[in-house]
Amino acid sequence: MKKRNLLLIPIILIPYVFLLTILTFFFGTEKIFFKFILEKIFQGNVWYLLGTFLICCIITFILSALYFIFSIVKKWNPLSQSKIIMIIKIVHIPAYILIFILGLILMITIFTFPFIILLFIFDCWLMLLTSLLLIASILNSIRNKTFKVKELIWLIILQFIFCADVISSIIFYFKLKKNYIVKEEIN
Repeated sequence: MKKRNLLLIPIILIPYVFLLTILTFFFGTEKIFFKFILEKIFQGNVWYLLGTFLICCIITFILSALYFIFSIVKKWNPLSQSKIIMIIKIVHIPAYILIFILGLILMITIFTFPFIILLFIFDCWLMLLTSLLLIASILNSIRNKTFKVKELIWLIILQFIFCADVISSIIFYFKLKKNYIVKEEIN
């Protein structure tokens, strides 16, 4: 594992930290596991829990932005870059499913509507972060003249559509891998 991929650890973990935060917020006084988290780690203070989550989000955003900037400035290999981002998007699938199920459960009562909006905003934010990382890989592949802009513009557009972003990241990785194999055979 390359050191630069350490910048991506928070983005891998943040949807699961989000789920843990939401579930602890709702069940912190009822279920043993969440009660332990709320009382022992956050001294029974929900604001400490939410503040810690907000700090985690800020750290995730900063490290993702650094990864995006460094990948473009230092011209990282788009193949290895797209592979790790594809893996991240696949690892996020269970979290997206759980967040969706949680949103459906919260639709039962009108009083939890603000939480549904929060779930949607978090999903959009997370998709934006992972999509920007893949866009950096796409830009690097265009810079390396592996692909032309016209070939990849649809992949960039798909990065901002739920579910299509995961599929397009898989397609891009395998397309890029095939292109690298063909280049090696020619050389």
